[in-house]
Amino acid sequence: MSSDWATTCAPGSRIVGTAKLKPFTLGHALLLERLEIEVVLTRLDFHAFVGICSRNHAQGLKWIEWFLSPVGQWFYAIKPMGGKFEDIIQDAINYMRENKSLPELLEVENSGMNTYGTPSLQAARTIAISQLGYNPQTINDAPIGQLYWDILSNNELNGGSKIIAGEIQAGINELERRQKERENHES
Repeated sequence: MSSDWATTCAPGSRIVGTAKLKPFTLGHALLLERLEIEVVLTRLDFHAFVGICSRNHAQGLKWIEWFLSPVGQWFYAIKPMGGKFEDIIQDAINYMRENKSLPELLEVENSGMNTYGTPSLQAARTIAISQLGYNPQTINDAPIGQLYWDILSNNELNGGSKIIAGEIQAGINELERRQKERENHES
Protein backbone atom coordinates (compact mmCIF):
# COMPACT_ATOMS: atom_id res chain seq x y z
CA MET A 1 0.00 0.00 0.00
CA SER A 2 2.67 2.52 0.91
CA SER A 3 4.04 2.67 -2.64
CA ASP A 4 0.53 3.38 -4.03
CA TRP A 5 0.01 5.97 -1.34
CA ALA A 6 3.37 7.65 -1.93
CA THR A 7 2.98 7.64 -5.72
CA THR A 8 -0.50 9.12 -5.46
CA CYS A 9 0.20 11.66 -2.74
CA ALA A 10 3.58 12.86 -4.02
CA PRO A 11 3.34 12.27 -7.77
CA GLY A 12 5.61 14.94 -9.25
CA SER A 13 5.29 16.14 -12.82
CA ARG A 14 4.87 13.83 -15.80
CA ILE A 15 5.54 14.11 -19.52
CA VAL A 16 2.61 13.07 -21.74
CA GLY A 17 3.32 13.53 -25.43
CA THR A 18 5.57 16.57 -25.35
CA ALA A 19 3.71 18.30 -22.50
CA LYS A 20 4.87 18.49 -18.89
CA LEU A 21 1.82 17.95 -16.67
CA LYS A 22 1.50 19.03 -13.07
CA PRO A 23 0.21 16.63 -10.39
CA PHE A 24 -3.54 16.19 -10.95
CA THR A 25 -5.53 18.53 -8.69
CA LEU A 26 -9.11 19.06 -7.61
CA GLY A 27 -9.13 22.12 -9.88
CA HIS A 28 -8.05 19.99 -12.85
CA ALA A 29 -10.89 17.56 -12.15
CA LEU A 30 -13.39 20.42 -11.94
CA LEU A 31 -12.24 21.93 -15.24
CA LEU A 32 -12.28 18.57 -17.04
CA GLU A 33 -15.77 17.96 -15.69
CA ARG A 34 -16.82 21.40 -16.98
CA LEU A 35 -15.73 20.25 -20.46
CA GLU A 36 -17.44 16.87 -19.87
CA ILE A 37 -14.19 14.97 -20.37
CA GLU A 38 -14.18 11.78 -18.33
CA VAL A 39 -11.72 9.87 -20.50
CA VAL A 40 -9.27 11.19 -23.07
CA LEU A 41 -10.46 9.65 -26.34
CA THR A 42 -9.98 12.24 -29.09
CA ARG A 43 -7.37 14.76 -30.24
CA LEU A 44 -9.47 17.64 -28.83
CA ASP A 45 -9.94 15.77 -25.52
CA PHE A 46 -6.17 15.29 -25.35
CA HIS A 47 -5.37 18.95 -25.98
CA ALA A 48 -8.00 20.04 -23.43
CA PHE A 49 -6.54 17.57 -20.92
CA VAL A 50 -2.99 18.87 -21.51
CA GLY A 51 -4.09 22.51 -21.54
CA ILE A 52 -5.72 22.06 -18.14
CA CYS A 53 -3.29 19.67 -16.43
CA SER A 54 -0.18 21.64 -17.42
CA ARG A 55 -1.49 24.71 -15.56
CA ASN A 56 -2.74 25.55 -12.09
CA HIS A 57 -6.48 25.99 -11.62
CA ALA A 58 -6.64 29.76 -12.21
CA GLN A 59 -4.48 29.54 -15.34
CA GLY A 60 -6.52 26.58 -16.62
CA LEU A 61 -9.76 28.50 -16.09
CA LYS A 62 -8.45 31.34 -18.26
CA TRP A 63 -7.04 28.93 -20.87
CA ILE A 64 -10.43 27.20 -21.32
CA GLU A 65 -11.90 30.38 -22.80
CA TRP A 66 -9.28 30.29 -25.58
CA PHE A 67 -9.71 26.54 -26.07
CA LEU A 68 -13.50 26.84 -26.44
CA SER A 69 -13.32 29.73 -28.93
CA PRO A 70 -13.83 28.84 -32.62
CA VAL A 71 -10.17 29.66 -33.33
CA GLY A 72 -9.03 27.55 -30.37
CA GLN A 73 -11.14 24.59 -31.50
CA TRP A 74 -9.72 24.86 -35.04
CA PHE A 75 -6.14 25.24 -33.73
CA TYR A 76 -6.30 22.23 -31.41
CA ALA A 77 -8.11 20.08 -33.97
CA ILE A 78 -5.03 20.27 -36.23
CA LYS A 79 -2.26 20.66 -33.63
CA PRO A 80 0.09 17.63 -33.52
CA MET A 81 0.01 15.53 -30.36
CA GLY A 82 3.74 14.90 -30.17
CA GLY A 83 3.81 11.18 -30.82
CA LYS A 84 1.79 8.11 -31.75
CA PHE A 85 -1.90 8.62 -30.86
CA GLU A 86 -2.40 5.30 -29.04
CA ASP A 87 0.78 5.68 -26.97
CA ILE A 88 -0.03 9.24 -25.93
CA ILE A 89 -3.61 8.39 -24.99
CA GLN A 90 -2.33 5.45 -22.91
CA ASP A 91 0.14 7.79 -21.18
CA ALA A 92 -2.75 10.16 -20.38
CA ILE A 93 -4.79 7.29 -18.94
CA ASN A 94 -1.80 6.12 -16.87
CA TYR A 95 -1.29 9.66 -15.54
CA MET A 96 -4.91 9.79 -14.37
CA ARG A 97 -4.75 6.32 -12.84
CA GLU A 98 -1.54 7.05 -10.94
CA ASN A 99 -2.78 10.40 -9.65
CA LYS A 100 -6.12 9.01 -8.45
CA SER A 101 -5.06 5.61 -7.08
CA LEU A 102 -7.02 4.76 -3.95
CA PRO A 103 -6.88 1.85 -1.54
CA GLU A 104 -9.48 -0.87 -1.30
CA LEU A 105 -11.94 -0.23 1.52
CA LEU A 106 -13.72 -2.52 3.89
CA GLU A 107 -16.97 -0.81 4.85
CA VAL A 108 -18.08 -0.81 8.44
CA GLU A 109 -21.69 -1.91 8.86
CA ASN A 110 -24.04 0.93 9.75
CA SER A 111 -21.29 3.46 9.11
CA GLY A 112 -23.80 5.92 7.73
CA MET A 113 -22.54 5.57 4.16
CA ASN A 114 -25.29 6.99 1.97
CA THR A 115 -25.64 8.20 -1.58
CA TYR A 116 -26.05 11.95 -1.72
CA GLY A 117 -27.20 14.25 -4.50
CA THR A 118 -24.14 16.50 -4.28
CA PRO A 119 -21.44 15.86 -6.89
CA SER A 120 -18.55 13.78 -5.52
CA LEU A 121 -15.97 16.51 -6.18
CA GLN A 122 -18.06 19.00 -4.18
CA ALA A 123 -18.48 16.47 -1.37
CA ALA A 124 -14.71 15.92 -1.28
CA ARG A 125 -14.11 19.70 -1.25
CA THR A 126 -16.61 20.22 1.57
CA ILE A 127 -15.12 17.44 3.72
CA ALA A 128 -11.59 18.69 3.11
CA ILE A 129 -12.47 22.24 4.10
CA SER A 130 -14.85 21.54 6.98
CA GLN A 131 -13.14 18.54 8.58
CA LEU A 132 -9.53 18.59 7.44
CA GLY A 133 -8.67 22.28 7.47
CA TYR A 134 -7.99 22.75 3.76
CA ASN A 135 -8.01 26.41 2.73
CA PRO A 136 -11.00 27.33 0.50
CA GLN A 137 -8.77 29.79 -1.40
CA THR A 138 -6.14 27.22 -2.38
CA ILE A 139 -7.96 23.86 -2.36
CA ASN A 140 -8.41 23.82 -6.14
CA ASP A 141 -4.63 23.46 -6.47
CA ALA A 142 -4.47 20.58 -3.96
CA PRO A 143 -3.34 17.26 -5.49
CA ILE A 144 -6.53 15.21 -5.78
CA GLY A 145 -4.90 11.92 -4.80
CA GLN A 146 -3.63 13.44 -1.55
CA LEU A 147 -7.04 14.99 -0.90
CA TYR A 148 -8.81 11.64 -1.36
CA TRP A 149 -6.27 9.81 0.84
CA ASP A 150 -6.71 12.46 3.53
CA ILE A 151 -10.49 12.02 3.44
CA LEU A 152 -10.27 8.21 3.50
CA SER A 153 -7.70 8.21 6.32
CA ASN A 154 -9.81 10.62 8.37
CA ASN A 155 -12.86 8.45 7.76
CA GLU A 156 -10.98 5.36 8.93
CA LEU A 157 -9.63 7.12 12.02
CA ASN A 158 -13.20 8.08 12.92
CA GLY A 159 -14.55 4.51 12.66
CA GLY A 160 -15.65 4.55 9.01
CA SER A 161 -14.49 2.31 6.17
CA LYS A 162 -11.20 0.57 6.85
CA ILE A 163 -8.36 0.89 4.36
CA ILE A 164 -7.25 -2.64 3.58
CA ALA A 165 -3.75 -3.44 2.44
CA GLY A 166 -0.93 -5.88 2.90
CA GLU A 167 -1.93 -9.26 4.31
CA ILE A 168 -5.64 -8.41 4.51
CA GLN A 169 -5.71 -7.40 0.85
CA ALA A 170 -3.69 -10.48 -0.11
CA GLY A 171 -6.20 -12.68 1.77
CA ILE A 172 -9.16 -11.05 0.05
CA ASN A 173 -7.46 -11.46 -3.34
CA GLU A 174 -6.88 -15.15 -2.59
CA LEU A 175 -10.54 -15.63 -1.60
CA GLU A 176 -11.65 -13.94 -4.83
CA ARG A 177 -9.28 -16.16 -6.85
CA ARG A 178 -10.68 -19.31 -5.17
CA GLN A 179 -14.25 -18.15 -5.80
CA LYS A 180 -13.51 -17.68 -9.52
CA GLU A 181 -11.83 -21.10 -9.63
CA ARG A 182 -14.90 -22.65 -7.99
CA GLU A 183 -17.21 -20.92 -10.46
CA ASN A 184 -15.10 -22.13 -13.42
CA HIS A 185 -15.23 -25.75 -12.17
CA GLU A 186 -19.02 -25.57 -11.66
CA SER A 187 -19.70 -24.33 -15.21
